Amino acid sequence: MARRKVDWRTASPKAFEEFKLAHPEIEISKQEWMEIIYQFNESFRNHLLETGERERLPYGFGTFAITKKKRKTKKILPDGTERINLAIDWKKTKEKGKYVYNLNLDTEGYFFGWKWFKEDARFKFVNLWWFKPSRISSRLIKHYLSVVENQQQLYKQWG
Repeated sequence: MARRKVDWRTASPKAFEEFKLAHPEIEISKQEWMEIIYQFNESFRNHLLETGERERLPYGFGTFAITKKKRKTKKILPDGTERINLAIDWKKTKEKGKYVYNLNLDTEGYFFGWKWFKEDARFKFVNLWWFKPSRISSRLIKHYLSVVENQQQLYKQWG
């Protein structure tokens, strides 16, 4: 039996039809409906990037924030050997012919990313879900850190 694709996106045609059936009194085109959804998502993302606060999504989806962490530079493996636990800068590695590690000196050794706090979510089987930000959302963190002065001080180390 072939596996069927599940259409789970918020702006899917199926979601729009369900919305229309649930709210027949609202006259809205599919294009307007999608623009509202995308505008909300974009403004929520920009709010998190600009304020660094932890914010809650409606309907029990939990809270989101931008987090910063300090990476441990060395990792001890079970056999007792040490391994360098830093990201490799592949461009500089190819130029120099040996491994060059990215120390994140521009951000004082911190690296930044999106965090979804699952413990705040109020729906069943939350542990089966994960959050993966879009490529644009991930790249915007770097943009904000490089353009806005003292932006990294806004972001907190969430546990």
